[in-house]
Amino acid sequence: MFVLDSGYTYVYQSAQPRNKLQYIIQLNQQKFDVVFLGSSRVANHIDSELFDQLSHKKSINLGVQGANLVDNLLQLKLFLSKNSTDYLFLQIDDNLEYCKPSNISQAEAMPFLNNPIVSEHSKKFIDEYVYLKYIPFYRYALNDAKIGFRELFFSAIGKKPSIDFSKGFMPKYGHSIPNQPRQELKEVHGLNQNPILREMKALCQEHQVHLVLFISPYCSKIDPENYIKKMKLLEPNLIDLSQGYDDSLFFNCGHLNQKGAEIFTQRLYTNTQKLLSAQEHIK
Repeated sequence: MFVLDSGYTYVYQSAQPRNKLQYIIQLNQQKFDVVFLGSSRVANHIDSELFDQLSHKKSINLGVQGANLVDNLLQLKLFLSKNSTDYLFLQIDDNLEYCKPSNISQAEAMPFLNNPIVSEHSKKFIDEYVYLKYIPFYRYALNDAKIGFRELFFSAIGKKPSIDFSKGFMPKYGHSIPNQPRQELKEVHGLNQNPILREMKALCQEHQVHLVLFISPYCSKIDPENYIKKMKLLEPNLIDLSQGYDDSLFFNCGHLNQKGAEIFTQRLYTNTQKLLSAQEHIK
């Protein structure tokens, strides 16, 4: 088990990144004007190359499918430990109701438990931290679906991922909207001040990063209006981009397709252009 643990760890820590968490860990002394962070509703929605063309700034899309605020916090900690940005654009929605990690923190981060930032984050949020940290190979056996032999093999042979992490945009193609009545977006656990978001705000303040909160679109079958009103009571500066898109621009009800992402990126830039210009003037 010691030998297997050491072998797996060596491969993952030395191989070419195959996910965005690995990419961030290997990223060093990079400066971006804008970092986009969130779930697939960032990864699939923001064309960072187009945003750069519009804004004349350097941006990167670090959105990850399935990520929640706990995962985004880990990404932000790792990024800011060796890199810098002027703006963090963070996508929020019903992720405000969750304070537990997804498999990004619980699986993809496991090969890097010797990293002090990953270790401290895991210790705080993962119940089995002691077993994962000190029982050889347990972290890999428990998360075999994500970091087992198949992924190890691809990492070992240097199989490249399907996207360019230096930009991070992952477009969707086609559209499939369900034939159902319009439904209100409802609370699952209850909207309150999220302690993870509070920690992210403090981290941004510490590193002099301007935090911009926004919400991505939903198709016509979902009505987010009342939900967003409650969100704005908690976060008055939230930029609401949740509505106003034809259903043909959606891959599914929560995700835009490539054409929709192009339009959304343009609207996100338009809605934040004054903010970006004002901050630049202050500098």
